[in-house]
Amino acid sequence: MSVLIELLFTICNIILIPVIVVLLLFLGWTIMLAGGFIRECLARSYTRALLGQCLAAAKQDKGQKYLWEMIGTGKSGILAAFHERTGPATNRKDILTHAIAELEHSITDSMARLSLLTRVGPMLGLMGTLIPLGPALNGLASGDTQMMAKNLVVAFTTTVIGVLIGSVAYGIGLVRRTWYARDLCDLEFICQRLVDEKGDKS
Repeated sequence: MSVLIELLFTICNIILIPVIVVLLLFLGWTIMLAGGFIRECLARSYTRALLGQCLAAAKQDKGQKYLWEMIGTGKSGILAAFHERTGPATNRKDILTHAIAELEHSITDSMARLSLLTRVGPMLGLMGTLIPLGPALNGLASGDTQMMAKNLVVAFTTTVIGVLIGSVAYGIGLVRRTWYARDLCDLEFICQRLVDEKGDKS
């Protein structure tokens, strides 16, 4: 039994370094995502304004040519991504539907990465918390307060980093999920106006 306990203790100490390395990588990834989110927030007003204009034009039946001209003015955001996937102005329902599906897949992929950070970040933080507690308790039992303090610092720091990663990723994902759901709903309505009777039958 003592051999097995010593083996488990050794394994835990070995995986502590990879846990901390991955946690730091996740922290850097989260900082990059936060920067992209801030940039997206700044451009959000332009994206929504243009999408609102396209939506209003679609409701007023101003014609496909007018709609495509407005969509083509989008330099960023979901309209630019949609125009890139459809290519030249078209009224073919299959092309427009496929473009919407590709956008949905792209959004799903980005949300999956945020979900990974939301779930795995706190897990790694918890692992980084529990693993150093063993050496800290050994230090307490042997009277080595310096060892105990060192390991407790690692434990508490990894906890904070893990929770920070999870909370930031969760917040970004929550806001983006709301944004993209609204944008896709509006874009689907616009696509219905881009398909005329001939395009609907093809």
